[in-house]
Amino acid sequence: MTVDRILQSYTERLYMEEKLRESEEKYRLLFEFAYDGILLVDDRLVVDCNRRAADIFGCPYQDMLGSSVLRFIPPVQKDGRITLDLLIEKGKRVLNGNPELFEIELCRCDGTLIYVELSLNIIQLQGKKMAQVMVRDITDRKQMEEWLRYLNMHDKPTGLYNRNYFEEEMQRMQSGRFDPVGVVVCDVDGLKLINDNLGHGAGDETLATAARILEKCFRDSDVVARIGGDEFAVLLPNCPPSIVENACNRIKETVLGYRNAQPPIPISLSVGWAVKKDSFQSMLDVFKEADNRMYQEKPQNREMFRQFFEALLVKLHQADQ
Repeated sequence: MTVDRILQSYTERLYMEEKLRESEEKYRLLFEFAYDGILLVDDRLVVDCNRRAADIFGCPYQDMLGSSVLRFIPPVQKDGRITLDLLIEKGKRVLNGNPELFEIELCRCDGTLIYVELSLNIIQLQGKKMAQVMVRDITDRKQMEEWLRYLNMHDKPTGLYNRNYFEEEMQRMQSGRFDPVGVVVCDVDGLKLINDNLGHGAGDETLATAARILEKCFRDSDVVARIGGDEFAVLLPNCPPSIVENACNRIKETVLGYRNAQPPIPISLSVGWAVKKDSFQSMLDVFKEADNRMYQEKPQNREMFRQFFEALLVKLHQADQ
């Protein structure tokens, strides 16, 4: 090989080394100053990460290096899925050449939960394959989504589920998997009298009181909803008739106890109930049966409440004089 050729080869090698160094420096800059957190993971250990990743997980940068990713993995997701199983499944797809992008709940170093968007990929670095994990904190966005979902499902004056959610649950319980399903329909007696004489603020307070009474009388698994202006309804999955009837009796006893305490505004609820025993019955028909039973109570309760309310107005009038 001539001297010129040796010099040319040496110059080319220096040039390639310089380009490689520049490329590595650019990658490092992108790595360090990326908006998202980036971790390089080998055999479940963090071999490198940027400062943003340390910030997201709330750990000192040096504590992140060499630590196991298991410290960031909660046992289960909110939907009941095992977190590690979910990530192993995603990892298998990545190993087969399919990058993954998904949302998941992980742990910060102090144990608090955060929602993140994860991007998983396999990269070749210094002759070795390792996982590149890109992390974006979406906790604020998920909380806003949860709040909007809550507003979409709930009735503002009472905080109970709204009619839309109730009807969705009615359809879900048609399948037969939740039989027997109890349906309770309640109507607030004399709400128009309250609104017309004391104002809609007093009416809203009466609705809120009715909601609190109903919540006390049913299980956490029951769906308690306000489905109309003065009408409430409850779905009781996996509930035999005797339990449904007992719940309705609790409503009446609680209302009576509330009235006996002489509240500022008396309350009266008309109540009807029915039970869907098998999948051949229509939830809508069972609801109508409960609604009809409620209306059978309505005339007597309406007259009783009118007497309560007239006595209240007399009391208020005397207090003003």
